[in-house]
Amino acid sequence: MAIQNREIKRADTTSPKVNTLADLKTHIVDGKGRKVPHSVWGTDISRTEIINQNDGSGQTLNVGYTDRSGSPQPFGNDVTDYVQALESALNETLNDGEFVAGLNAEVFPCEQRPFAAVPTPIIRETLTDRTVRFLSNGVYNPAKNAPTIQVAGGQTLMVNPVIADKDAKETGILCSAITHVSDFAMMGGWTGAGLMATATDMVDQYLRNMTSKVVDVLLDAPDLQSTKVGALSGKASAQADDILDAVAVNLPLYLGSSLTDYTLLVPEKYEAILNRAAQKAGMTEISELVGTAVAPYSGDDRGVIILPKKYAMLSFRSTRSGDLVNVLVTRDANRAGYDVELVGALDVMATGTVKVKAGAFDTEAAASYPLVHVLKFED
Repeated sequence: MAIQNREIKRADTTSPKVNTLADLKTHIVDGKGRKVPHSVWGTDISRTEIINQNDGSGQTLNVGYTDRSGSPQPFGNDVTDYVQALESALNETLNDGEFVAGLNAEVFPCEQRPFAAVPTPIIRETLTDRTVRFLSNGVYNPAKNAPTIQVAGGQTLMVNPVIADKDAKETGILCSAITHVSDFAMMGGWTGAGLMATATDMVDQYLRNMTSKVVDVLLDAPDLQSTKVGALSGKASAQADDILDAVAVNLPLYLGSSLTDYTLLVPEKYEAILNRAAQKAGMTEISELVGTAVAPYSGDDRGVIILPKKYAMLSFRSTRSGDLVNVLVTRDANRAGYDVELVGALDVMATGTVKVKAGAFDTEAAASYPLVHVLKFED
């Protein structure tokens, strides 16, 4: 009995496989003009269906259940569609302009500078009090009533000046975080709400890691002021009171007289304590309880950082395309999935306050204006 030759003979053996984008949407045909099953390239995120539960309690968004020609596709779900949607969600969250605007308004002063530009120096003009008392009536006697106060001009303070500082520390951060999306994890389907929850959680983790690296930079500041305020003990509400009392007592008033003039960088273990105190006080946010922005950081407890908003800033470097954070998606064939990476670069503008030397193209440290203060809750 002769064995039939079931080899599929392609009709495009003498021509390129793809000539136009339209070719991607059509099946390859064999020598007899029949469509080769599953020969359509890729899938499309727009091809979705919603599967409702029988009892109406929920629904599942099924993606990639057909190929581009509308024919059923093996496994029903394509990880490519999920990754495309995840990449789009991350880009829309991080690079729509509202993200950095929200950081600037609600957390800490930020700038997003153009690609290849240097950070903008923070410049603050300090005022010297020249007020004098004078005799409003009567006879003026210069020898007796003349002002004796010494009148001097103010100074210009700069953070990260344009003049190079020979003692400068590393203040730039390349913040990168990566995850892996497996092909096999997507075979069970996914929902739009689940996708957005994943994107939100990834952004939150990224911000906490970035804040942790900012703390590392601040702790290397040459003018760091560290204060031990005693270990925390007791119930969560008592510990929260101790944290807030220590912050209020140790505010550097020359940088701002109100808590609203500062942002607090706290370790994650204190975040839970402050959250409990806020709930007990009938508030939903820690910032309502504290009276200013609070940014938690991941990793070990390195103390509570008190950072002045008037004299410090985060300067984000834009990518060539103008994005704040570059969302990179790479196919990892060896692991059967996609690597999704978030990459951003920023400079911490909060170290080394200096003033310009009189009559010289040089700077000197402004010892009376240390910017970074940390409270250590230990004995």
